[in-house]
Amino acid sequence: MHILKFLATALFLVASVSLAQPVVDGVIGEGEYANTRTEEASGAVMSWTIEGDTLYFAATIASRGWAGFGFASAITDRKQGFDQYIATMDGDTPVLLDMYQAATRNAPELDEDEGGTNSILAFAGVHADDVWVIEFSRLLDTGEETDVAIVPGTPMIISGATAPAMDIARRHDRSSQGGAFVLDDFVF
Repeated sequence: MHILKFLATALFLVASVSLAQPVVDGVIGEGEYANTRTEEASGAVMSWTIEGDTLYFAATIASRGWAGFGFASAITDRKQGFDQYIATMDGDTPVLLDMYQAATRNAPELDEDEGGTNSILAFAGVHADDVWVIEFSRLLDTGEETDVAIVPGTPMIISGATAPAMDIARRHDRSSQGGAFVLDDFVF
């Protein structure tokens, strides 16, 4: 009987560790996230876990400059309406910008400049050897027009982009040259 109790306790501890909420520290640990998907052409690896009302998102992507990811429920006019997150360096410090694509062709704007707020709950990033490691968390539904509501199990669109410089005013390379990708069947 004691062996069964021991095995049950051990199984519970293993399950608890594998279901633990990710730690946003700039290091993506083996098994830290519940789900992973790789975008083949760019090699970007995206990982995520949903814990309660919070999305924990992580990515590794090759880039000499900034790297960004955008979420949308549908494509209406190119990137217009995308909820975007751009990792860049401010001197020696990595930062993540919460942005919104208000216009079809222009660069995205900070959420604060478009009537929203910065909805990033936690962020950690590392840029080394031309590769970004990005981790952040945000609410699934912030209630803001500048943020896309994420509904687990519902297909949505995720985009990724990289630039040759850390200057966010500089556009990403053309998609045909590996500077951007779009996945229209992404499911959180």
